[in-house]
Amino acid sequence: MIKFLRTVVIAVFAFALASCSGPGEVHEYAVNDLEFTLEGPLFAGPNSGQTEIKVDLKEILGDAYSDGMRISDARLTSAEVFPNDSLGFIDVSAFIVSFASDNEDVSMQEAAVKNPLEDGAVSARLDVAPEAELGELMEEGKVYVVLDADLLEDYWDGNRNFKLNYTIDLTIK
Repeated sequence: MIKFLRTVVIAVFAFALASCSGPGEVHEYAVNDLEFTLEGPLFAGPNSGQTEIKVDLKEILGDAYSDGMRISDARLTSAEVFPNDSLGFIDVSAFIVSFASDNEDVSMQEAAVKNPLEDGAVSARLDVAPEAELGELMEEGKVYVVLDADLLEDYWDGNRNFKLNYTIDLTIK
C-alpha cells in the first residue's frame, strides 16, 4: 500500500511539473502605426530611427492576465513599413527592423528585412527572420524598435518619416 501511494504521489508530482514547464499559451501582440523619424541630414546607405515601446503583459492580455505570468518566447510574425511623408519610398532601397533593450546581456535582434524594395512600392512587407528570438527582449518590459532605411542618395533637406505595423506571437507561461 505504501509503495502504491508513493507511486501515485510521484506520478502526481511529475504531472504537475510537466504541466508547469509546458509550451505555454501563445498570444498575438500587434503594434500599429509605430512612427519613426530619420533625422537629417541623411546620407546614402543605412539611416536609423528608433522608438521605445512598453511591453506590459497586464495590458496586452487584459482579463487573461494573472500574477506571475511571464514571456517565455516571442517571435515576429509580420512587419510592414509605410511612408509617413510626401516622399513615399523615393530613394529607399531596403529596410531592416531590429529589436533591442537596455540590458547589455541581451543582444539586439535583427528580426525582419526587405531588400531590395520594389520600384513604385507604396508599402513594404518585410521578410521575417524566423530565428530571431525576441523573448528576452520582450521580458525586459521596455523595448527599442529600430528601423533602418537604406537610402540611395544623400538627403539634406530635412527628415524622412515612416510607420511600422508588426505582429509578434508571445508565448506566455
